[in-house]
Amino acid sequence: MNFARFVEVNQQKLHFYTLGQGPALVMLHPSPSTGESLLPLAEHLASKYMVFCIDTPGYGKSDAFIETPKSLTDYTSFLYLAFDKLGLKKFSIYGSATGAQLAIRYGLEYPDEVSHIFLDNSAHFDDSLANKILEHYFPDLTPRLDGSHLADIWGIVSKLFQYFPWCFTTEEYALNRPQMPPSVLQMIAMDYLKAGSTYDIAYRLAFQHERGEYVQQLKVPTTIFRWNNSIITKYVDQLLAYEFEDHIQGFMIEGDATERTEKMVAFMEEKATEFDAEQINTSEINVQEEIQLDYGKSSDNPPEVDLNGKHLSIAWKDLVENNPNETAASIQAYLVDWYSNI
Repeated sequence: MNFARFVEVNQQKLHFYTLGQGPALVMLHPSPSTGESLLPLAEHLASKYMVFCIDTPGYGKSDAFIETPKSLTDYTSFLYLAFDKLGLKKFSIYGSATGAQLAIRYGLEYPDEVSHIFLDNSAHFDDSLANKILEHYFPDLTPRLDGSHLADIWGIVSKLFQYFPWCFTTEEYALNRPQMPPSVLQMIAMDYLKAGSTYDIAYRLAFQHERGEYVQQLKVPTTIFRWNNSIITKYVDQLLAYEFEDHIQGFMIEGDATERTEKMVAFMEEKATEFDAEQINTSEINVQEEIQLDYGKSSDNPPEVDLNGKHLSIAWKDLVENNPNETAASIQAYLVDWYSNI
């Protein structure tokens, strides 16, 4: 069983899920997702680790910073204080995408705190592509009362598995793979909706940090996972083309998603035997209270998810009509809650 918890630093809450027993493993998620997305993998690792699936500040149920972060150091310095309150003095870090860049930055700034870094969906982008991504990859998704932003969100998630980067729809960037089922697109769309207008903050900073030179500077034992079906395999290979010292190694995975999980878990479990378990300061862990939203809607179940994304607009219109005095941000929260409860 996993438990939603939080720790508070300078009156700011960091929310996380914790499960398992053993040496500590911190798991950092992609953007604009949350720590909850890592729970399926964490559940496999809970027999060997005490796992902490973190909601990055400003995502999920973690408080956002009062001032907009200017670099990943703004995140890692806060995480350092939070982990210290929890008694995490030596732990491993798994990070995927944005989470991988946070893991790299944390390892560079606090190497004595980290036993091992596991990098998933970690890549290298040259300056030219990185600048193009930063210019086009992050449209304004501020909630609008007419719901017009929903089509923008569905357009993004529909292209995510067709092109990388999704915003460049030419053959050069085509992934030539089948479209994901509506249920998967819906899950990702919900991540964007949950994150709201600030979905891009950590996302942008991670792209700016996605450089092989930073990985080269790591002094912590590091594993770079490389698997065939990642949408960024080409750019993971560009990272692995760098020359690294022996403590930084690639780990190649063939096969489908199931085999990927099995091999990653087996490798990480083997590494767990190398670490000593740390005493966690459970007195600093608090229970996260769930907020129950009260809003009007026409039926118990929202419109059925379809491939074109029109269900979101239909649900949005329903919520606006049944909650006429609410802001667009409130309607968005209701939309997320409505679909989360089916």
